[in-house]
Amino acid sequence: MRFILRAKTKTLKGQINLPASKSISNRVLIIQALAQTPFKIENLSRADDTVIMAKALERNDIITDVGPAGTAMRFLTAFYASRPGEKVITGSDRMKQRPISILVDALRELGANITYLEKEGYPPLHIEGRRLKGGIVKVAGNVSSQFITALMLIAPTLPRPLKIEIQGDPLSRPYILMTKSLMEECGAQVSFEKNSVIVQSGRYRSKSYTIEYDWSAASFWMSFAALSRNAKLLLKGLKEDSIQGDSATIEVFKNFGVISQFTEKGLLIEREKIIETKSEWNFRNHPDLVQPAAVTAAGLKIPFLLKGLDNLRLKESDRISALEKELAKAGIKSMATSNSLMIDGNELQSECEIFDAHSDHRMVMSIAALSMCYPEIVIRDPMVVAKSYPSFWTELEKFVDVRPGR
Repeated sequence: MRFILRAKTKTLKGQINLPASKSISNRVLIIQALAQTPFKIENLSRADDTVIMAKALERNDIITDVGPAGTAMRFLTAFYASRPGEKVITGSDRMKQRPISILVDALRELGANITYLEKEGYPPLHIEGRRLKGGIVKVAGNVSSQFITALMLIAPTLPRPLKIEIQGDPLSRPYILMTKSLMEECGAQVSFEKNSVIVQSGRYRSKSYTIEYDWSAASFWMSFAALSRNAKLLLKGLKEDSIQGDSATIEVFKNFGVISQFTEKGLLIEREKIIETKSEWNFRNHPDLVQPAAVTAAGLKIPFLLKGLDNLRLKESDRISALEKELAKAGIKSMATSNSLMIDGNELQSECEIFDAHSDHRMVMSIAALSMCYPEIVIRDPMVVAKSYPSFWTELEKFVDVRPGR
């Protein structure tokens, strides 16, 4: 399937409905499942990843297929390992290429019985759940913060405190802090000092929780604003005191002429003339902002170095390689290393080829902003956006004509 995008206007004015945060939703779902008394969750994400997580926890099937949902794979592995019962957890072909040995090794140290069913170190997994013991585990911090979060979430249910010693500077530190904040709000005792996380044994307190709106999704609209002729958009529901690290998108997109102001209804973003821009940004703590930032720099013809991309090759796609390939279709020159991407800032060519999704929701939503730079663009496999933002195309149709194509 393909979508053909044609901008109705390059002047963007109006209100945008954002999805609820799937990162917060998936964490709260695990906390709810571990709490002794169920509690109400308001504004739960409708993203595919969260739907998959919720169904897995509700159905309690022996075989769970999480498809492409990385958070579900990591969080459910730890959850199943810590609860009595036999489970098999599998996923999409891409999921079977994403390593999980760091998490499995840590769980085994705590007493888990987990077996690889195909390739060593990768899903699918056979899990014989049991009561784990707690103690001290060492976890590499340079692959995924979700491994650390998965261990943190089950820790209050263990009979002994859990100490996670993180080897090296952890990637996506704000996501670990998000987990800590959510756990503490539900009664857990958590400390995170230097590179150690300590969680005391105890129990979760049942408490109604309202999920925040998603800051990662806001970054795509900031990209549209930056590439537009003029913009004044209200991103509904965003609040200044967010626990989401991707609220840093405000600072990132200042480089591209997007100014932000909080109101009672959300975040008002406007486009202004770029006066001064940084020539580089370290995305180590904000990997989900890489794609919209790279596309924006390319569309504005601004030389820009994106650093700290250590684990981007292990996401839904190899996001560094995918960005190189897709930007090249618009004539944009870039140069990649293992953990960086340099956008040259050259002129866009007058026409571009069909863009590919690479089975990656963030790639599609990022590339869609180039509809502000071309009379028409075409994107293959556009519905992968449902992984995090099911209503994206409905919102985009306020400014862009979106129609199916062959």
